[in-house]
Amino acid sequence: MARAIANLFGTIAMLLTVLLWLSLLDAGRADRYVDHLAGAHNEYKIVLGTALLAVVLAFVAAIRGAKTWILGLAVSVGTLGFFTYALSR
Repeated sequence: MARAIANLFGTIAMLLTVLLWLSLLDAGRADRYVDHLAGAHNEYKIVLGTALLAVVLAFVAAIRGAKTWILGLAVSVGTLGFFTYALSR
């Protein structure tokens, strides 16, 4: 895999992570959007699936791309942990 593609995966992972954190700023609007997308009972699947996808893409970028993506991997794992904890309460 080319380093450029790995860096693209890392960038996509960080965009997904930022999207999840920005959704906390206007939770009502984000909730309505996810409810419309997947239904009220499946919103946790969308949120956790997005966080898990960000972790996987950041992992690929950290292995195949520059080692600075390890920091992005840590941020993605932290985001997954935070949202898992927040949605399990």
